[in-house]
Amino acid sequence: MNTLADEKNTNNKKTEKTTASSAVGNVKMPEVSKQSISEFFRKYLRVLKLARRPTKDEFFKISAVSAAGIAVIGVLGFIIYLVFHYLLP
Repeated sequence: MNTLADEKNTNNKKTEKTTASSAVGNVKMPEVSKQSISEFFRKYLRVLKLARRPTKDEFFKISAVSAAGIAVIGVLGFIIYLVFHYLLP
């Protein structure tokens, strides 16, 4: 008698798993039409028209900030390496 109840419980668990996994599979794909494609390119061209080349000053400021960020991340990584290598052998 217990074996039949156990089988029913396992069958219920299996169906619960399949319904949960099938819910993930029910994602709707966006519809692709001629109108949606033309709207995408219209927005893309609008952004390109608004974009401009940075001045020398802007370029050097962006480069300096990026280099400083990379250096800070490198120093933090090196400090973490030293802590784990020498303080926590």
